[in-house]
Amino acid sequence: MSGINGIGSPQSPPISQDLAQTANPNGGRFRQVLSKVADGALAGVAAVAPVFPGGQLVSMAANGLRELKATSPGGLTPGGQGDQLDRMFDMQKQSQVFNLQYLQLQTEMQADNRRFSTLSNLMKVRHDTAKAAINNMHA
Repeated sequence: MSGINGIGSPQSPPISQDLAQTANPNGGRFRQVLSKVADGALAGVAAVAPVFPGGQLVSMAANGLRELKATSPGGLTPGGQGDQLDRMFDMQKQSQVFNLQYLQLQTEMQADNRRFSTLSNLMKVRHDTAKAAINNMHA
């Protein structure tokens, strides 16, 4: 019968290794894609706005936001800090790693339970057979 291979056992990779693999390998790729989408949306608004009444003001605001984004060191993120969406994405990946480890532990527990039940049933049958043989000798 095998032991339960839980977190940190020799057969499962250590948590720190799993977490290192879930670090953002793209270096803020999501932020770059979102930035390009925002640029395109602001450019589209600035191009279409003059057609509508009062659109000059909207066009000027869109162009101002584009310039602000281009000149500020952190883009339009508050205080120039790292992107919260990237951090949330990293936390979701860590959660997936923990969920997979928990699922592996559950699977191993079920396998051990099946082995124990099988062994218990075999021992019961063996005992009942021996008991019946002894009772047949006495009769």
